[in-house]
Amino acid sequence: MPTRRIGRALAAAFAAVLLLPAAASAASLTPLKPCYVTSTDEVSKEIRREPVEFGGAGFTPGGLVDLAFDGKPQRTVQADAAGNLPGQVLDAPYRRKGQRAFKLTATDRSNAANTVEVVSNVTAFDVSIRPSTAAPSDRVRFRGRGFTQPGTVYGHYLYHGKVRKTVTLKKRPVAPCGTFSVKKRQIPVRRPRLGQWLLQIDQERRYHRAPERGAIRVVIRVERVFRRPR
Repeated sequence: MPTRRIGRALAAAFAAVLLLPAAASAASLTPLKPCYVTSTDEVSKEIRREPVEFGGAGFTPGGLVDLAFDGKPQRTVQADAAGNLPGQVLDAPYRRKGQRAFKLTATDRSNAANTVEVVSNVTAFDVSIRPSTAAPSDRVRFRGRGFTQPGTVYGHYLYHGKVRKTVTLKKRPVAPCGTFSVKKRQIPVRRPRLGQWLLQIDQERRYHRAPERGAIRVVIRVERVFRRPR
């Protein structure tokens, strides 16, 4: 083939490459928090779930995107003209006790291969005390989870509505879901009075009846023990 024809063929091939559409960028979601908290109101039994906030990019411009938690559909939204996903807010999956990982999936309906997944954790907000029956001065095991806010976990002991003692349960709960396990006296008060005590566990240094960051309340009953004569 003459040199001139080779040059023309190469030029035509190069022009064809330039005319090819640019490859779509892979879809992405903004990072999630390491852990989300769910709880059940002690009185109303209302379920409370922390909101999962996120956005995304790289989807088909103007296309529909299906959102799901662990394969369970949540909603369908439309990407904007640039293929970005508007800011979204979904309630975290409910967890009655313990904690687990969960997966958020966003699937591009116009291109199912353009699917993205991100993983986080969800935990119940709770505290347990073992053994459940013990003398006020006995050391018992406090276990908690869901204390994900920065700062210390405190225990406020109330008797007849008045704070009698505030103690530090854990200075730094363990990430990602704010767990702790510690042995302490059940009631760190000398000769606690008989009757009902209320222990409020939260992350507020001073006692507030309804702290913004949430609280766990445990009722402890102090009763006189009568021993049978031998």
